[in-house]
Amino acid sequence: MSKQQQNTLCKKFMYKNCNREECKFVHDDSACFYFWKNGSCKFDKECKKSHNYKKIVNETNKEDTLDIKPKSKKNKDKYNKNKRIKNTESFVPIDKNTIDMRIVLHTVQFDTLQAGSKGDDGKSKFNEKLTDKDVLLVPDLFKNSDITYDKLLFEIQNSGIPKNELFKLWHGDSHIIADDKLDWKTKCPTFNKVISKIKDYFNLDIKATRFNWYKDTSQFKPMHFDSSAVKPHMAKIQNFTLAVSFGATRDAAFEKSNKDGSKTIISLPQPNGHIYAFCKDTNINWRHGILQDIPTRNEGRISIICWGWINL
Repeated sequence: MSKQQQNTLCKKFMYKNCNREECKFVHDDSACFYFWKNGSCKFDKECKKSHNYKKIVNETNKEDTLDIKPKSKKNKDKYNKNKRIKNTESFVPIDKNTIDMRIVLHTVQFDTLQAGSKGDDGKSKFNEKLTDKDVLLVPDLFKNSDITYDKLLFEIQNSGIPKNELFKLWHGDSHIIADDKLDWKTKCPTFNKVISKIKDYFNLDIKATRFNWYKDTSQFKPMHFDSSAVKPHMAKIQNFTLAVSFGATRDAAFEKSNKDGSKTIISLPQPNGHIYAFCKDTNINWRHGILQDIPTRNEGRISIICWGWINL
């Protein structure tokens, strides 16, 4: 046996099909197939196999050539890590503190109340931990409630205040709000029932409220920040905005400006009785509003807004 044969791995052995009793070439189970075949191995120095052999093609080794069809480039590349296309840019863990928004879905427990979640009145209470970047969705606090769009609208329209004084346009003509300076709330028990239920369930120290009326789907709320995002004295008493919808489903949306001049918009449909709320940093970093729905439908929506302070 020549010296070259003593240092040359058997091709058939490396491909797991050498049946010769006295093979002239080396059979070594510790040899790395990929290093022998390609001259490189994705594990490099950490490979558990031996990198002492390289494939040698010469006249003395021709008899070991196998009758195997050449592998396509696609198949060949699967053994070479550097040539594979990956859909992951980085394996560095994402820091939870770097997120822009966290959406939290909360389900009200009507039947099974967890220990510590009951108030003095025996009712279920909101007891989840929130962060400043949260948007909270509560789809069922007003589930099976007798509070309706028609009932709210009937009471406020019959509060004894002329409609031309009661309702005014919000910053132009996008939608209508009820004038909080007028004494209509004492004549609207359903409105007060909504406020009371929100205050009680969320343990929310309510500082202000608003009655928004969208007569049809053409009316909308332009993107804006709440006052606590731009007025320091308001930020000291308000860290939570909550809105509950009655009537037609409309999309609440959040908008954020990007460094390249583009905008990211997230849309959250708000069916009848659903609540969405958001915390301090969401109000600072994202504008919010109600999207216009086209084509126009003669379907109204009332949203009742509460601003206040909640212990996060």
